[in-house]
Amino acid sequence: MKTCSKCGVEKELSAFEFRKSDNCYRGACRQCLKPARNAAAARRRVTLLGKYRAQRINAECRGLDFLLSYEEWLGIWLDSGKLEQRGRGSQKYCMCRFNDEGPYQVGNVFIGTGGENVRDGNLGKEMSKEVREKISRAHKGKPHAWSLGDKNPMHRPEVKAKMSAAIGGENHYNQRGVNTPMGYFITAKAAAQALGIPKPTVEWRARHNKFGFSLPPIA
Repeated sequence: MKTCSKCGVEKELSAFEFRKSDNCYRGACRQCLKPARNAAAARRRVTLLGKYRAQRINAECRGLDFLLSYEEWLGIWLDSGKLEQRGRGSQKYCMCRFNDEGPYQVGNVFIGTGGENVRDGNLGKEMSKEVREKISRAHKGKPHAWSLGDKNPMHRPEVKAKMSAAIGGENHYNQRGVNTPMGYFITAKAAAQALGIPKPTVEWRARHNKFGFSLPPIA
């Protein structure tokens, strides 16, 4: 047992760090040392050197080789002009690897947004059902301002006209044409224009087999 020099509580020796250099235990316990160490680590992280070390440690924890020296790392950031925008988030900038492969080294890294980095890393990967459901829950109830009114590409007049031409009239999937005393016409509209009678009249006569009008059998 040993009494902590900071909190004055007697604790097991396992609660204290052993210093091999002095071959003895520290006077303060780990719990009392933790706040000061966390504060010191936070101060180091705000420096450029601290950010470099944090990225290197993060890469090593992920099993990736980090071959950039501090000077090389800083030079890449300064050349990009995005150092002040470095951070977490889809719109912030980070150091990415080409195709998300290989080590962090000169020639295999570039500065891109977090969104680009995530997208490149997910290319070719199959999205699981759990991930799809998570994304769906995250977007549920959110307004889609990008698709309202004229912002929606499907609402633009030129798009509507193009779609109508592509699937309307004789191109409609359910188009059958009409038989008339003057022969077969591919649409009721075409028959109405050729015979000089209203389209509804042509459709009614064909539907009820009146006056030589009829609908061709379904193929």
